[in-house]
Amino acid sequence: MTTSMRKLWLQSSSSDSDAAIWSVYQQSARRHARALLSPQFDFEFHGVSRTFPGVDQSDSAFHLATREVVRNAIVAEQRGYAGFVNVSTNETGHLEVRELTDFPAVFITEVAVHLAAQIGGRFAFLTHNRGARLRMEAFTREYGLGDQLVEGSSLALTYHDFSAMYANPGPALDTFRIEARKAIARGARVLIPAGGPLNMFFVENQLRAIDGVPLLDILGVALKAAEAQIALRDSGMVFRGPSSYPDSWKTTLREMFLAP
Repeated sequence: MTTSMRKLWLQSSSSDSDAAIWSVYQQSARRHARALLSPQFDFEFHGVSRTFPGVDQSDSAFHLATREVVRNAIVAEQRGYAGFVNVSTNETGHLEVRELTDFPAVFITEVAVHLAAQIGGRFAFLTHNRGARLRMEAFTREYGLGDQLVEGSSLALTYHDFSAMYANPGPALDTFRIEARKAIARGARVLIPAGGPLNMFFVENQLRAIDGVPLLDILGVALKAAEAQIALRDSGMVFRGPSSYPDSWKTTLREMFLAP
């Protein structure tokens, strides 16, 4: 790595020791990230201490994962990383990271829905289970894009099903095409896969559109958004507004997140 290399911290809300979730997915995500990022960028994937049960659906698991994600974002900024990318579609730490750090921070669902709205107008989520889909749709409404959201489609899978899907992709791809056509019939002009393992499953199998409706590569979108935010920051353009509370609060809260 050259001295001019910029490094991105890529954060998941799952544990990187959970082989059932990460083994195949992380290998494909690493290859994809390296192929997409500009040569001056390097990256590291980071997880949390353990995979909290139901983190893609449960508010309680979301809360537990958020604390670790926010702490990791603060650590990444302290260590001089150029930017932070939350690659988990559950958006853990979305508000807190923006409050407590000053470097570019990208959240994968946020950038995906805004791009989908720009290029297609109306869009829908295609997810591995209903709970994840409902959470993604709720985030979209919070981001102010509810009017452009079409009811999505989903299966009844867990992340533990992905190893078998990678080993024998044909049946799963056919089933997802059937589900996607339901959302397309409801008016979707862009499809957003969620979460990350499903996105990489589609990328690995070169499924980029269904009946002419584009299927976003959400990891690729997030990485390129991070590059763009860093370029804007380097150019002196404002990429985040001023804090609405005293700096002393921020300092104290950062210390509290970093405490053992």
